[in-house]
This record gives sequence, C-alpha cells and structure tokens, in this order.
Amino acid sequence: MTKSIQLKIVTPTLTVFEGEVEHFSVPGTMGPFEVLYNHAAIVSKLVPGMLKFAQTGKAEEHYFVSGGFLELHQNQGIVLADGAEHSSKINIAEVESAMENVRQRYSAHEINNDQFHIELDLLAARLAVAKQS
Repeated sequence: MTKSIQLKIVTPTLTVFEGEVEHFSVPGTMGPFEVLYNHAAIVSKLVPGMLKFAQTGKAEEHYFVSGGFLELHQNQGIVLADGAEHSSKINIAEVESAMENVRQRYSAHEINNDQFHIELDLLAARLAVAKQS
C-alpha cells in the first residue's frame, strides 16, 4: 500500500490538477502548512500564495493560488481555488509591470491604501511563486 494523498485542485472554470501526491503544502491564513499522509481532517481558508506538491519520483510542482479553501478527509484533499496557475506559466515581467502600475495608481491617488496593499500583496505572492520555477 502506497502512502499517498489524492489531491484535486479546481477553480470555477477548470480542474487544474488531479492525482496522487506524497505530500503538499498550501498557504493558510496563519501561514503555509504541509499536509502529509494520514493528516487529520481539516477545512482551511487559503490566502494568495504558493501551493506545492510532490508526486512519487517527480520534481516538486509549484502553483500560485489566489485564495480559496482546502478540504482534507481520509487522505483526499480538494483545493477550491479562486484562481490557480502553474509557476512556469506566470510571466515575471508582466507581474513586475503590474506592480509598478499599482504603485503609480496609488501615487496618483487613484486607489486608496487598502486597495493598494490588497493588489500589491497579491502580485507579490504571484511573483514569488513565479520565481520558484
């Protein structure tokens, strides 16, 4: 018997990944946490950040998730993500340009402080994931 977890990552429009993994980690509201075989059942809110997993004999995969929820029960995990993209699909130059655009909009008083931090934090998390590939 293999000690694996069935993981499924879905967004409102598609299933991004479905398969067996050895372990995975997700960006929880209190910080990232790792899920191993026989982890206790959990439902957790996810914040923007890196979701990573390892399949047997394969390189670790990195995804950016823009928030959502994780449900785990009896070694079956489902991530319901607002959005998810593989780190290799993120264009670093576009993210950096978007960050500069947010800074300029804030300087020009087009967005308030709260919106500035929400947008910048999201882009910074996306950039960090992109740099992992």
